Amino acid sequence: MKKSERLNQELLYLTDKKIFHLKELEEKFAISERTALRDITDLEQLGLAFYSETGRSGGYHITNSKLLLPIRFNTQEINAIFFALQAIKNLSETPYSNEYQKIQTKLLKDLPQKVQNQISLQKKFVHYISQPSLNEVPFFTLLLKACLNNSVILARNFQFIKEEQKLQLLGIFYQAGNWFCHAYNLDLKCWFVLRLDKFETVKLLNIK
Repeated sequence: MKKSERLNQELLYLTDKKIFHLKELEEKFAISERTALRDITDLEQLGLAFYSETGRSGGYHITNSKLLLPIRFNTQEINAIFFALQAIKNLSETPYSNEYQKIQTKLLKDLPQKVQNQISLQKKFVHYISQPSLNEVPFFTLLLKACLNNSVILARNFQFIKEEQKLQLLGIFYQAGNWFCHAYNLDLKCWFVLRLDKFETVKLLNIK
């Protein structure tokens, strides 16, 4: 394993920990004590904040494990990220439509000029021809939140449901220019496939 890949794996391994010991890194990544010490120095430079304590209960105490730590990608992985971002951006409307350009800008500005040129060339010669979303989905973010949290919603969808009823979403999918969801109607005790752009009202309910 290359050093950059190992440091990346070590960052991911330590992110959720509050304390770690040198021996952990040695055993987990099959490295020597000297290499582990060098890695710890490099991890600190990459943004991992910690302090060390000696003694029986000592070790390296991570001061903020909730930080978003930098992850290193090779050139092929970077190209794959920009390829995917461009494809998604051209696919359709999503809850994150406004964020794609921001992500590309942030990633691009820290890359070497050679890699930036390669990505620009890829964008110039690779084009995505797909059917865009036919209609806006005003409640997309709320519907996605309900789906991810397994929440019940009180909603009216004028495709099938004329009055507000309790629904539970199983999944969201994109097809032929429209976003749909599988929804179980708790009032009618039956399943529907509903278009997201047809939702007229959506409210999250505190029902477990």
